[in-house]
Amino acid sequence: MKILSTPIFVIIVSASAIVAFVLGVFASGAVDIGINSLQNNLTNANSSQLGFLSNEGFINGLYYDLNLTDPKNVFRFVFSNLKDHVVVYPTENYYYFTLPAHGKTIFGNIALSAYQRDQGVLSFAYFEKGDNFAGPESPSTGHSVYYTGEDGVFVKKIDDFHYSVSFEGKTVIFELNDVGVNPPTKAILLNDEIFVGPSFDESGLKFFLIFNNTTKHLYWILNEENFVPESFSKYNGSILFGNRTEYAFYEDERNNRKILVGAKDLNVLQNNWYDGPADQMPENYVYSGKVEIKKYLEFTSPHLNIDKYGRNIDLKGNKVTSMSYFFYPSKEALVSIIDSCLGQFHGSEFYTCITKPM
Repeated sequence: MKILSTPIFVIIVSASAIVAFVLGVFASGAVDIGINSLQNNLTNANSSQLGFLSNEGFINGLYYDLNLTDPKNVFRFVFSNLKDHVVVYPTENYYYFTLPAHGKTIFGNIALSAYQRDQGVLSFAYFEKGDNFAGPESPSTGHSVYYTGEDGVFVKKIDDFHYSVSFEGKTVIFELNDVGVNPPTKAILLNDEIFVGPSFDESGLKFFLIFNNTTKHLYWILNEENFVPESFSKYNGSILFGNRTEYAFYEDERNNRKILVGAKDLNVLQNNWYDGPADQMPENYVYSGKVEIKKYLEFTSPHLNIDKYGRNIDLKGNKVTSMSYFFYPSKEALVSIIDSCLGQFHGSEFYTCITKPM
């Protein structure tokens, strides 16, 4: 999920000038991450860190008169309600939040992007939740800004996965997600498939990014190495739909894997946490040199001038994403596409057909 050139994060701030409840472990500061032992960490988390939001807190937030036209004021409110130590789960380093304020529901993020955080740059963005992006006749609340020391926001590197951010006398440690770069062991890759890197999506699901060397195409398979926080409903044979995320997967039983084939179109239109992993590339491992994505994106987008982080140099650094899944309006429409591919292709050509909407 992105806002302008930015994606989105998780923390629920319900306000009466104090944060009432924080949504999920995503906003937890008390959890000392180590993503491989995440389940153990949850045992020690208290209820305020496990996704509880009361209707009381939500309504209090709606009546709180937060000035949403002033991005510095909104940043001050969000930052003041962060714990001293927070965990950024999405692998493109966006700390997403949503908050009720002044009669609106606001989505937003604080981003520590790998290509600019060492220069002391932090980005902050937010917008009003709606069914779609508002047109000129329906102006929407929202801003996207960059902050540095000149704005009183000081970003300092502790190590590759820890950064401190100080603002108005408060310091917060942002722990970035060291999800690991191990390739899949349960899912079987074909001889012409290359594991590119991992992704931790803001939906809470983990993925492996795969490059097919025969068709020069990228696609996503679900990481099922450990617990998957999703349940599935089977539809028309080999298509699985996530009951929570509404992500659609092709169940490739022969190779013991689920290939992402769709995200619900309304989720993509709303730019919410269920729009798919395209904007959650393994940025931290590109930063450290453990993962290379540039050469694979150049295969899929040969006409673009791309830097090592997958940014389009000619378009002010806008990210080139691997949007290799369909935005489906209905289950029937998606199944029709998959069935069409089944009738025409096999092997790598088939996997490319079911993951190549363009």
